[in-house]
Amino acid sequence: MTETKQERRRKPPPEPEHTLLATVKSVTVSYYVGNHGDGVSDEAITDVLCDIVAITPNIPKHLGKELTCSLMCSRQYGRVDDPDEKGWPRIGKGQTVPERPFLLNMRLDKDVGGLSAYLPEAAYWALQADLKSGRLKFIEAKFIRPRRGYGDLTSIYFSENPPEEL
Repeated sequence: MTETKQERRRKPPPEPEHTLLATVKSVTVSYYVGNHGDGVSDEAITDVLCDIVAITPNIPKHLGKELTCSLMCSRQYGRVDDPDEKGWPRIGKGQTVPERPFLLNMRLDKDVGGLSAYLPEAAYWALQADLKSGRLKFIEAKFIRPRRGYGDLTSIYFSENPPEEL
């Protein structure tokens, strides 16, 4: 009987993070409210249009391209009668969804770039005000190397000044 020796396949090391730096060009805000099965929900969206000014490792085809950073905040209101509510409609108090931030994905195609995140309500409104006023001018995003144009977003940093290093 012959024994076959099976070798373990080693898991490849994790991909290094990529870093992108973009300058803010414009900020637009939208708001949505709608009924759903058991209540009402709303969502505020701030779209920040940027130009990519640096990316590491260097990917020259993305330099100078536009990137949209979409920041979102959402709340849900149940259709339960609230005894403290005197007016109509008597719906429950709003609950922020989610209560903690979460990052969605990074998209870098040949023509379009984008990233998005849901933020807690207080952070969303503070960032929106600072972006609209022009105080925050730079966005640094870290992400795992995109495959077929999409990669996992790992962090977003908003600042008044460009970072020391990229």
